[in-house]
Amino acid sequence: MRVPLASSGLRKQDIEAVMRVLESGNLTMGQEVKKFESKMSGYLGVKHFIMVNSGSSANLLMIEALLRPAVSKPKLNPGDSVLVPAIAWPTTIWPLIQLGLNPLFVDVDPDTLALDLDSAQNLIDTSRIPVKGIFPIHPLGYAIPPSKLQKFISKNELILINDVCESLGSWSEGRHAGTSGIAASFSFYFSHHITTMEGGGIATDDDAFADDLRSMRSHGWSRDRSDAIAWNSTVSNNDSKFLFVSTGYNVRPMEIQAAIGSLQIDEIDEFVSRRREIARRVSETLDGTELNVIGAELLSNEELMMTNSWMLIPIKIKGTNIAARKREILNTLEKLEIETRPVLTGNFLSQPAIQRITRHAVDPNSFKFATEITETAFLVGAHHDLTNSQIDFLCESLKAVSSIQ
Repeated sequence: MRVPLASSGLRKQDIEAVMRVLESGNLTMGQEVKKFESKMSGYLGVKHFIMVNSGSSANLLMIEALLRPAVSKPKLNPGDSVLVPAIAWPTTIWPLIQLGLNPLFVDVDPDTLALDLDSAQNLIDTSRIPVKGIFPIHPLGYAIPPSKLQKFISKNELILINDVCESLGSWSEGRHAGTSGIAASFSFYFSHHITTMEGGGIATDDDAFADDLRSMRSHGWSRDRSDAIAWNSTVSNNDSKFLFVSTGYNVRPMEIQAAIGSLQIDEIDEFVSRRREIARRVSETLDGTELNVIGAELLSNEELMMTNSWMLIPIKIKGTNIAARKREILNTLEKLEIETRPVLTGNFLSQPAIQRITRHAVDPNSFKFATEITETAFLVGAHHDLTNSQIDFLCESLKAVSSIQ
């Protein structure tokens, strides 16, 4: 029985919504996008949500807006250093490099897989490199407590932006993951908690930042800004409908994406509840074996349960001879058609691209826990579309491979 890492997540009503939009002839960013943005800002508890074509583009736009705002002073400048986790997804890192910033890698907490703030503090205290920002990933459904992030950035006077592409539906200390900084990116790729097929967006409470994001997602256009009229009044020789006030890209979303998103976000609590139940089943199955679910302790604590929305399930192998056992476990699971994958990309410092681009890159092995997680852990699916039969088969198979020596 096949147990995939993800499902399309599309339902009959989603496809019907797509057809209605296509038949309307309104295809690119319009009323459906505005409706979805309103629903997302309400759900997240933020003033603004700006939809774009992917979570990767959301990361790119956040960095662009920090570097080149239309009106205010830049919050970051080329050459500035920004803290990032050693276990990361490429499009958290590439915008920093592409736009002239310096990513400073930090080891992760083995219990949460998030950027370890104690290691980050040690890097700041011992390094001669001035640090201006921090860009943590809230990994695989886990919400980093906002009080810890706020204490850290206040002490070190840092800019905080958040990558929450993996953690829609997770809450900590009464706030949604990532909403305590200047901005947070989200992804609605088909494997995530809700889907718009491709798609993403940015949450922020900063009015000027939101306006810059609206311009920058559409070539630098003024037309969707809240201050568009004020901008138009300052020019006399340009058509106000074609006024460009910032740098920009074309990363606009489509109306069909937003139409799907508006339906899906209404059921986010149900989707996340199902994912938590799958994680609980897997964790209970593996209790007492040499495989354990990273973050399992959150499932038995009512207060902490909300802090993880379980995009996927990270499983760590304990005991001896782990490298050989991991190979055999993964081979066995794949033969059973149970899909597995590494934890994000594993230790990103060991990837060929980062080794080539940052020729001064630190030895990947100097990141103890990122290396350990890469060598000992793997992911299985927790998608809310998995059937009870698939979940039963997943648990039975994991129980069976847990005894591999």
